[in-house]
Amino acid sequence: MVKRALVLGGGGMFAAFQAGAWRELSRTFQPDAVIGASAGALNAWMIASGVSGEELCARWLTLEQRTGLKWPRYWGDGVLDTAALEALLRQLTEEYRPKVRLGVTVCEGPRLTNRVYWDESVTVEHLLASCAVPGLLAAKRLEGGLSFDGGLRAVCPVWAAEEIGAEEIVVVNAWKHFAWRARAVDGPNVRRIEPRERLGSLRQSALWDRGNIERWIAQGEAAAR
Repeated sequence: MVKRALVLGGGGMFAAFQAGAWRELSRTFQPDAVIGASAGALNAWMIASGVSGEELCARWLTLEQRTGLKWPRYWGDGVLDTAALEALLRQLTEEYRPKVRLGVTVCEGPRLTNRVYWDESVTVEHLLASCAVPGLLAAKRLEGGLSFDGGLRAVCPVWAAEEIGAEEIVVVNAWKHFAWRARAVDGPNVRRIEPRERLGSLRQSALWDRGNIERWIAQGEAAAR
């Protein structure tokens, strides 16, 4: 029985906002399921594994990943080299294992159909697929063919929490660009935590900068409070 669900949307580096929110939320809110899309899927893995708010914030503050460029090899490939990201994810998935129900969303196939993978079925490949912004990061071939960023249809996968019957849903949305993507489902059992305005530019969402990360963590904590 899933009573409480935490839903984390995408947003690239803006997802540091979720780390700050979790530092405050974790004092009083313990979810039975954690569901994430795109960068939120990485936070979801950590939170579902029992990571404290302090540790999640520390991870973001020491993230600094330098990404190189490459020539795309096929239509679903991207221009960013994901070697450093893959190494980081393999380290995290070896170091941490989810203790509560974990859901990771992707958009699947040419129609970008929403799909959620649960628990033991989630691998590094699924996390990479959930982050695969078309044109930037390579799509991954999962069970249903090529799979892309889990936040393309809707940045916050509230629908996945509703599918498992969650009675109380807390959504942490860090993405305020493009209203059609920032939209989250509202309802009597949904509470949304988000910044009042955009956290920064699209360029800032793609580049790690310690000053920005510190600022976004503080904003997330304040919003959750």
